[in-house]
This record gives sequence, C-alpha cells and structure tokens, in this order.
Amino acid sequence: MQDTIGWVGLGKMGLPMAQRLLHAGHPLHVWARNPQQTLALRQQGAKIATDLIELAQRSRTVFTILGDTRDVESVYSDMTQGIQPDTLFIDMTTAAPSIAADIRKALEQRHARFLDAPVTGGVAGAAKGTLTHFVGGDTQDIQRCATLLAQLGQRAVHCGEAGSGYRMKLVNQTIIAGTFLGLANGMALARGGHFDTGLLTSALGTGTASGLLFNSYAERMMAGSGEITFTLGLLRKDLRLAQAEAELQQRPSQFLNFAVQRLNIACERFGAHAGVQMLGQLDD
Repeated sequence: MQDTIGWVGLGKMGLPMAQRLLHAGHPLHVWARNPQQTLALRQQGAKIATDLIELAQRSRTVFTILGDTRDVESVYSDMTQGIQPDTLFIDMTTAAPSIAADIRKALEQRHARFLDAPVTGGVAGAAKGTLTHFVGGDTQDIQRCATLLAQLGQRAVHCGEAGSGYRMKLVNQTIIAGTFLGLANGMALARGGHFDTGLLTSALGTGTASGLLFNSYAERMMAGSGEITFTLGLLRKDLRLAQAEAELQQRPSQFLNFAVQRLNIACERFGAHAGVQMLGQLDD
C-alpha cells in the first residue's frame, strides 16, 4: 500500500498535478477552502479532508501549491495541530524565500520535514508532467520524494538550503518578465506594421526570437484574447517578490521597478485576473 499524500491547492496548476498522482495510484487526501474545487478529485477516488488538521494527520507526504506567501503561512499554521512525525511537506508556491526557515523550524519542532519546490512549466506542463521543480532543502528529503516529483515533472533541480527553491523561482520569473514585456512590445510594433500572426510565425518562429513563450503567447498577444493560463496579477505578485528579494540583497533592480510599474498599469486597465497576453494591448 502506497503512503497517503495530502494535497492543498487546486487551482489551474494544482488540480492537474493532483490528478497525476491520483491516477498513478497514490491514495490522496485533499482540502480546499472552496469545496466545489474538490468535486472532480472526489469523483476520481480522492478522499476529502474536513479541515487542514485532518489532512495533516492522515498524510505521509503533503504538497501545497497556493496563491501567495500569506496563503502559505496561513495553511501551514492551520495544519500545525495535525502534523505527524516524519511527514514531509513540499511547498510549490512562488513565495518569499524568507518564510522557508520559519516553516522548516516549526515543522522540525514536530519532527517533520520541509522542502520548498516551486515549479515552472505552466498549466500545460502541469497536465503533461513536464514541469521543473526548483528545490530547496536537504538532499535526503529530496531523495525520499524523488518518485513523486518525477510523476509531476521532468526535472527536480536541487538549488541549495531551505529557501533556495523559492529564490531560484524568482530568478526565473524575472527573466520571463523580460520576455513577456519584450514580446508585448514586439507584437504592438507588428500590429502597427500590419503584419498578421501567420507571417510573424513564419518569419520569427524558428529564429532567435522564437521559443516557448513566443510560441505560446505571440498569437494571444496579437489578438488580446485567448485562454488565460497566467494572469497579470500573479505575474505582478511574483515580480514584487523578486523586487523585495533584490532590495534584501542590496541589488535594487531598475528593470524590476519598471516591470512592476507596467504590471500595475495593466492590472488597473484590464484587471488582475486578465491574462498576461493583455500586456500586448497596453499601449493601444
């Protein structure tokens, strides 16, 4: 019998990831603030915990993938009374690196373990199991959950001590923000030049401007529509975390200041729940 997995976080990324583990045969206990989010997993055989204490009590390994740092702090606090010795907790949220040491210390007081392991690869990667985990924590804990991580993604990169996974994710988000903003300006320039998406794909799709984000977002940015897989609000949240980390390192970033300013304008104009493709419409 495989050890029971606890899962908290059933958004666009979390739900398909939890389904992958359930379909691989792992007993799964889930909890969500909105019970409607658990219906699909219940129908597929998952058990629904009545609260976070029960979820922690019944699980050998607990995965969390939440909205922001405050959510992580709240969920881990609410699980406290149910935490069992030798349980491994793995947080995949994009969160502030500073919380990792505090969570780890609190868990160690109950003889439990912690890894920060945020992911990159998008909603499609979550469904296909092709994500990359940036992992902070002890090597033996990573080895212990290696099979589970392999079912969720294609790579798990050990970045260092607790908090290093969170920190690497902020590096990743800073880089992709540059790509998003450059792509948005390029698509605005293309519209001004009366180029259609087909011509852009033919001209740029295999050249130096090509890549995963170009392939995923060029058409959506040109149209200012399409499936929402990553929101303006989430990107802004991530960049604010990167901005704070840069300040903490005494390496203030003019680019991050600019990027957050652009995201603020976009969120005001289109709403925080709009897709990042709306960056391509910002100057129209």
